[in-house]
Amino acid sequence: MEGLGILTDQFVSGFIHYLTFGIDIIAGIIIGVAVVLAFISFLKNLKKSTTDRTLGLETTRLGLARSLLLALDFEIGSDILKTILIPSITDLTILSVIVAVRIVLSWSLSKELDRHTEDLKK
Repeated sequence: MEGLGILTDQFVSGFIHYLTFGIDIIAGIIIGVAVVLAFISFLKNLKKSTTDRTLGLETTRLGLARSLLLALDFEIGSDILKTILIPSITDLTILSVIVAVRIVLSWSLSKELDRHTEDLKK
């Protein structure tokens, strides 16, 4: 019976490892696609008049920030899943600090987005 428990633990550990790896890849893809699209949008905005360019660049920046916020949410979820596998208190504390920093960064980005969205509505 003990062998079955070890096998189950190994399966769960392997599954979580591959799941978090997949989530990290998804976050990387989101960031990569967002950066490429923002760069293309930036290049298109260079041809516009100054007023239109300012609005277009702000819209591009907000779109990039929203994508980065989404990627951060994926990374926070990945870190939370990784804590399941962490056996030591030291490693758990380090991961908790990383998650806390990402949550603060995510919160500040969302506040920045809200502020700029309100400015664009005026």
